[in-house]
Amino acid sequence: MSTPNQDRPPLKSIETAGTYKLKLIKPAFDKIRAWEDGTVSCRLFFLDDQGNCLSKSFSSKWGKPLAMLVGKFSGKFTEELRLDATPAEFLEYITPACGKTCLIGVEATPSGEYNGKQQFKYKLTYPKGSQKPVVNDLPGPDEVPY
Repeated sequence: MSTPNQDRPPLKSIETAGTYKLKLIKPAFDKIRAWEDGTVSCRLFFLDDQGNCLSKSFSSKWGKPLAMLVGKFSGKFTEELRLDATPAEFLEYITPACGKTCLIGVEATPSGEYNGKQQFKYKLTYPKGSQKPVVNDLPGPDEVPY
């Protein structure tokens, strides 16, 4: 999926359901798309220290999943992003969650092939209860840094 890097393991798509310690990577501003109906969306990228990764689209059109994501990763309750937000407002809205690591339940469903590689559709679930799933971003002595 990517070129090998000596500092981290090679990236591979998450193929099996389970709980992963995922880090939300901040998207580039030009990856946030504005639509004709006034909404904005972006495909967000998640990565763990084992090289497992996934990407999933989030939009202002469906504000609750986006608010839940930002709230869980940032550790603070977050109101929904307004429907007619600009790309700059979208980026500002998700920034508190970017670079943070959180325990996330992932359900992976095969959704066909692209260029000979299996593609997956992902459903994210969050641990029940308080905002406790946020975990330390600093790698331990035996962990590979991102």
